[in-house]
Amino acid sequence: MNNFRFAFLYIALIGFLPLIYVTVKTISIEKLKNRTFVKLLAKDFIRTVPVCALVSLPFLIMPSMTKAYLMVIQAIFMPLMFLEIGHIYLFGVRIGLNTFYSFFVTNMRETREFISQNIPPILYVGIILFYGLPFYLLTFIPTPTYSGTITHVLAVWVAVLLAIPFIRNLPKRWPKFKDGYVLNPFSNLAYHYMAYRRNYLALRQKIAENTAPAFGKITAHLSENQTYIIAIGESANSMHFSCYGYSRNTNEFTDQIKDEIISFSKVRSQFAQTMPSLEKTISFADNEHPDLVYTKGSLIDYFKQAGFKTYWLSNQYALDERDTVITAMTMHADYNKCFNYGGLKRFEKAGLDEDMLPDIQKILDNGEPKKVIFVHLIGSHAAYVNRYPSKFKHFNDKMTDKKLSETNHQFLNAYDDSIRYTDWVLMEMIKKLKAKDGANYLLYFSDHGEDVFDTDTHKLMGHSELANEPMTAVPLRLWLSPGLKKVRPDIQKRATWLDKPYKLEDLIHTIIDISSLSNEDYNPKKSILD
Repeated sequence: MNNFRFAFLYIALIGFLPLIYVTVKTISIEKLKNRTFVKLLAKDFIRTVPVCALVSLPFLIMPSMTKAYLMVIQAIFMPLMFLEIGHIYLFGVRIGLNTFYSFFVTNMRETREFISQNIPPILYVGIILFYGLPFYLLTFIPTPTYSGTITHVLAVWVAVLLAIPFIRNLPKRWPKFKDGYVLNPFSNLAYHYMAYRRNYLALRQKIAENTAPAFGKITAHLSENQTYIIAIGESANSMHFSCYGYSRNTNEFTDQIKDEIISFSKVRSQFAQTMPSLEKTISFADNEHPDLVYTKGSLIDYFKQAGFKTYWLSNQYALDERDTVITAMTMHADYNKCFNYGGLKRFEKAGLDEDMLPDIQKILDNGEPKKVIFVHLIGSHAAYVNRYPSKFKHFNDKMTDKKLSETNHQFLNAYDDSIRYTDWVLMEMIKKLKAKDGANYLLYFSDHGEDVFDTDTHKLMGHSELANEPMTAVPLRLWLSPGLKKVRPDIQKRATWLDKPYKLEDLIHTIIDISSLSNEDYNPKKSILD
C-alpha cells in the first residue's frame, strides 16, 4: 500500500497547500485568540477532507489506473494550486467568483499579457521544475495493488463516507460558497464553473434575447441637436491623475481646457473587475437589485427609446459578438464595432485607442440630430506598455517616494504613460465635439482602478477581489459644449461639490440627468449633481 500512500499524500498536497499557505500568511496571535476565527479555520480544513477523499475514489476503485489518473490530476489541478497561491501572494485575498468569471471569458492575448507583466522570467524555471518533477516521478511509480478484497471494499467505503457531506451540500451551497471549498483546487473550479454556467451564461442569453419590457414613457427636455460621447476607461486609477493632485503631469492635454472640464474626485467603483462594474454602471441594476440588469434594458436601450441613434465602439478584447454580458448589451446599439476581436487577432498586438478616432469623426459627420456614442477604451489595461505608441513614452524618472526595483519603476512609468495617452485621446474627442454645433458633452469614467504600487508596501500591481482604494478609485470628468451650457446652465451651477462621495453604480442617473431626459426609472437623488 506504499504507493497508495504516495497517491493520497500527493492529492492532499494539492488540496491542502493553498489553505496552509493562506493560514501561515495571515495567522497572528491576535487572531488565534479569536474563537470565531479558529472555528472557521478548523472548518476550512475539515471541509477539505471529504473533497480529497472524493478525488481519491477513482484510484481506490481502479488501482491499475492510478498513474494515469495522477497525471491527469497533475495536469489540471496543479496549475489551479499555483493560481490560488499566486493570487494570495499578489493580492492577499482568496480568489472570488468575479475573478473566476474573468478567467472563463478571457483569451490567449490577455492571458499572455498578464503573465508577461506579473510573473518574472526567473519564476518560470521554478514553476517548470515544480510542475514537471511530479510527472517525472510518476513514471517510476509501480502500479499499486490491493492486499485483499476486504481492504478494497473498506477503502472505497471510507472514501464514499467522507465524500457524503460534499455531495449532499453540492446543490445547496451555490452560489454562496463556503471558504473551504472555494480555496480547494479540486472543488473551486467545479463550483465556480457551475455558477458561471447557471448565472453568467443564463444572464448573457437573456440580455442577448432582448426580452426586457420597454421603459416607461421617457421625456426629452431639449429640442436642440444633441451629440453625447460617453468614454469608458479601463483600469484608470484616479490617484494617478494630475487633475486630482498626482505629482506627475498625466493630464497635460486636457489641462489646456481645464476650466471647461468638471472633475469629480471621490467616485468609487464597487468592483475591481470590468464585468461586474459595467453591468451595473450601464444598467439600473445595483447591489440591492442585481436582476434589473436583464429585467430592465440598459442605458443603450434607454437612449434608443428616447429617440437617439446609439453607437458602440470598443477597443476591448472580445472573442465573439456575445462573449460577455457587456458585449451582449452592446449588440442592442444601432451600430456596433469592436476593434479587437481576439479570435481574429489573437497573436497580434492590440490596436491603440486612437484607432477609433476616424470612426468617431464619421459618426459625428453623419447628420443624425440626436446621437450618443459609447467609446470603450482599452485604456490602461495590462500590459501597460502596449497601450500607447512609442512617441508617447514620456516618464523615465524614478519616483523617490516609492522604493521600487528597476523593473517596477518601468511598470509604474508605463502605467502613467498610458494614463497620459488616454488624456490625449480624450482631448482629441473633445476637439471633434467642439467643432460641432449643438448641445453636446463628453463624459469620461473608468470601470475600475488599478493598484500600481500605491499601497504602503509598494509591492502590489493589478486589481483583484481585494478591491482596495487604488483598485476602486476612478476618474469622472465632464466637458460641456457652449451650446449645452446655454440651454442647461444648471449643470455647471450644480456641479459645486466636486469631492462628493459617489458610487459608480449610480452613474446611469447622472447620465440621464445631463442628457436632459427623465422617466419613472430616473432617480434625481442618485445624480452626482444633486
